[in-house]
Amino acid sequence: METLWNNIDLMAKEIKDTFTDFMLNHSRIEPPRYEEVAFFSPEGDRSYDFLDDAGRKVQSSLSKSYERYYFTLQPLLKDQSDEVLSKMAKLNEVIVRTIEHRLTWCENTQKALDLALAALEDQLKLVKTIFEEKSRKN
Repeated sequence: METLWNNIDLMAKEIKDTFTDFMLNHSRIEPPRYEEVAFFSPEGDRSYDFLDDAGRKVQSSLSKSYERYYFTLQPLLKDQSDEVLSKMAKLNEVIVRTIEHRLTWCENTQKALDLALAALEDQLKLVKTIFEEKSRKN
């Protein structure tokens, strides 16, 4: 079990580093574009600028790393309460939406990065709590 936790922790650190590079060096949030017809979305009023080839490569790598990380968490989430599963799903949504550059309310990439890293950190804390509970039971 300890090896699993170390692996999860290492994966999270690598994702944080890649996320930071991706958002600060390859991403840009456009200001809201208001036209004659107002369009309101619950997801946000700002969109990301198109990625260049290097940005798309980093995005693809980040997406794959995060998918592996989230898949690794799944065994620890078995038998968890609906509340825990709901929280994990919401945190996952924040991270995935940021990686995929969906609409956002964030004014700039630093704010979007901060929210995504906070969600990743909250996931890690939640999983650590679950991990510690399972370790005590064994």
